[in-house]
Amino acid sequence: MGADARVLRSMTSQPSVLQTLQILSVREDFLGGVFCHPETSSRRKPGSPRLETAECLGDSGFRRNDGGRAGWPELVLANGRAVFIRVIRGFKVCLRLRPTVRVAIVAVFLGGCAAEQPRRSATASLPTAAPTVSSVAAGEPRLISVDAAECKRIVRDDAASESLQQALARSLDYLSKQPAGRSLNAVDRKVAVADLNTMLTAAQGMASGDMAGMCDRFKLYRVDAGKPLLVTGYYQPQLSASRKRSDRFRYPLYRIPSDIVDIDLGDFCPSCAGKITQGRVQDGKLVPYYTRADIDGGVLNGRDLELAWLDDPIEAFFLQVQGSGVLRFEDGVTMQASYSSSNGRPYTSLGKVLVDQGKMSRDAVSLSSLKEYLRAHPSEQASLMASNQRYIFFRAVITGPIGSLTEPLTSGRSIAADPTVYPQGGLAFLHIDPRPGVAPVDRNINRLVLVQDAGTAISGAERLDVYWGSGSTAEDIAGMMRNAGEVYLFLPE
Repeated sequence: MGADARVLRSMTSQPSVLQTLQILSVREDFLGGVFCHPETSSRRKPGSPRLETAECLGDSGFRRNDGGRAGWPELVLANGRAVFIRVIRGFKVCLRLRPTVRVAIVAVFLGGCAAEQPRRSATASLPTAAPTVSSVAAGEPRLISVDAAECKRIVRDDAASESLQQALARSLDYLSKQPAGRSLNAVDRKVAVADLNTMLTAAQGMASGDMAGMCDRFKLYRVDAGKPLLVTGYYQPQLSASRKRSDRFRYPLYRIPSDIVDIDLGDFCPSCAGKITQGRVQDGKLVPYYTRADIDGGVLNGRDLELAWLDDPIEAFFLQVQGSGVLRFEDGVTMQASYSSSNGRPYTSLGKVLVDQGKMSRDAVSLSSLKEYLRAHPSEQASLMASNQRYIFFRAVITGPIGSLTEPLTSGRSIAADPTVYPQGGLAFLHIDPRPGVAPVDRNINRLVLVQDAGTAISGAERLDVYWGSGSTAEDIAGMMRNAGEVYLFLPE
């Protein structure tokens, strides 16, 4: 990402603000959006910036502010937070501060070359209704209605009912914290949080194993992804660790650095909705964060960021791929390490790299075969790991692992899916085809699952990732799973 954002660091006497950043110019290749003239709403190229000051009025929009010193931002309070406002080449941008030093860049209004309109209140509710259907282009993912009789024939569940109740409770906990009127993506349509909440509450109250009752009360849709569904798995490794560096434990597990800036690209570009990236400030510019090679090379050394130290660089690498793990210290104490953030760099599959280099066949790729290759070729370890530029930072949590909904995951029930396609917290039925001759994934799997996580590599309607828990059995299943299957969504009737 070639970001070019000139940044001015300021301090303010407002007690709720520690520090903020003022973006003075942004290149088009960073935002990836269309720049609009704020008054004429005509398309214009970003060659000559139009800088104005404006006032943020919270959910009600913006007001031009022609008073004060030209070229300086206005400091105002919006929803109880201090905000710097600047119109940047037609984009009206608020820079708000979180309770920590990390900076959130929020574009409160991105007109898309349309007239300004007040934003909808976050507390507005939608009437209970069938999910809103949008037009679908040929070849795009779509939902195909399944009648109740066919639903009763298809849907069954091979896992413990207690785990389903636990997973439902965690989705409901997430949904209860969302605005009731918020709409969630559901392949080719939208579903309101309030309606999904009502449906899951009813599902939780139904008798265990009452699949027929679900088919009568809710609407089932088959997801036609336009491509064959690929189901993979992930797990939580258990690793030896130390709180101090030693000759044995010399591979750090880092906390999130304080200089990372979170950027929600959806606030700038409607087609980028749901996409978050990270950067840092260098010489007055917002630039991409350090790569894996930079970090492994020691660029973060001496900053007291080490959450723990591991004794195996290969296990440390795959801990980042999995996103969470249980650390066992030498005194017997354990720590639940969970995903906190990333460096915002692209994820590259190590298996794909080896296949592309002709060093491994596609059918031979598994977690165990990748580890074996790295151990057998120590001279290639650094370069192969560096091919995946993405680096994960961790935090200690009480209960975990924690998914993208900030709720604990449930083994065999939680799935990672693309939030631009599947409803976060939503209920699905997943059928996984067996891989003949490949134990332990050589059997049919049929169960209800909840969309409770996301991942960089899990993109599109045709990709799902199942969380299988912790320990060696979970590792065996997750490491071998590259199965075909079918997925169905339950939505309100």
